[in-house]
Amino acid sequence: MSNTIERTATTKPAISGASTAKRTRNAAAAKSVKSAKPVKKVLPSIVDPDFQKPFTMDQELVPFGTWADKPVWVPPKDYSRVMAQTMLKKHGLFTAKDERWSTVFRKHRSDFTQVREIDLPKASIRLPQGKFFVTVTEQKDFGYITDKIPACVQTRLDEFLEGPGKRPGVKVSYLKPLCIEVDDELILTSREDLMAAVDGIQKEVMSEYWRLYLLGLPRRIAAGIFNGAMAIPKRLAKAYMERQKRAVDIYHAKLEFRRRKLAYKAAKTHRKIFAKGCSFEEMSALTGPLKTEDVVELYGEELELSKAQRQRLIRMAAGSLPWFAMLSIGATSALSAAMAATTPVLVVDPVFVAEMPGRPGVLLKIGHFDEVAGVTHVEI
Repeated sequence: MSNTIERTATTKPAISGASTAKRTRNAAAAKSVKSAKPVKKVLPSIVDPDFQKPFTMDQELVPFGTWADKPVWVPPKDYSRVMAQTMLKKHGLFTAKDERWSTVFRKHRSDFTQVREIDLPKASIRLPQGKFFVTVTEQKDFGYITDKIPACVQTRLDEFLEGPGKRPGVKVSYLKPLCIEVDDELILTSREDLMAAVDGIQKEVMSEYWRLYLLGLPRRIAAGIFNGAMAIPKRLAKAYMERQKRAVDIYHAKLEFRRRKLAYKAAKTHRKIFAKGCSFEEMSALTGPLKTEDVVELYGEELELSKAQRQRLIRMAAGSLPWFAMLSIGATSALSAAMAATTPVLVVDPVFVAEMPGRPGVLLKIGHFDEVAGVTHVEI
């Protein structure tokens, strides 16, 4: 028994030391937990519609540049004859040059190229900072773009057109710098070169105008003499035609009155005989309206007119002039159809831009791209 008591006494201090170490570790852990700072929760940002507007795509677009001047409309090349014929047809000898050219522009505006000067605040891909000219393709003419557009730029353009682009007053354009590339260097077109090209085409058109005018002068003199000589016969023919047409109209009204009178009598008789009545409109619809040819035919039979006289009377009733009256109008020359050939321009650094109604003249970049050494560079 003494041995047992001794073992018990010797084991108690070991158990007491282990529990003390455990309590020390628990206290240290609790102290470290208490000393740790609380972690703040991250809450989602909520936009108050009363104070802030929601984010839109047009807010993401960055300014690309600004317009520096008004548009310059460049006429098509090798189209001088057609434009000169338009001048010759619309204006006479003493018409001012500006008025003639305005008529040509209104007639052939779809064949002109819109060129405008843009001011770039900073360089973009290969385009330098500063002012230079670009060709402008409006949104309604996007179907004529033949350049290869990167898929990302096309997607961004479609998203803009389906969203902010539907607002009233938004203008979306496709710009191409007016320049050529020589050994990876861009040579931009100056204002002097551009205006010299426009003046050169205008001089070609005016030269062609005077050539056509002098060539057609004898014909116009003869036509003027013929028109003057045919003025009185034309008036007499017109008065005769109007008189004949009035006679046919009177005869037409007479036959129409008879037709409607007969339809009324037939409807009245139908009501007396049959239990189910027939209205005047139903009976009138059975006969149908009178044709001009039938009226003229009956009119010719009453007057005993020949077949040729009846045909001429039909043309008069229709309002068409006979061949001898058409001669007084004068002969006209047909315009020749020609395809407009534009000056070849190398396409470098094209860009889609948008002009918002609240910021006129400021161009926002939708997508700018270019291919350099076989690698396509895109900025959106």
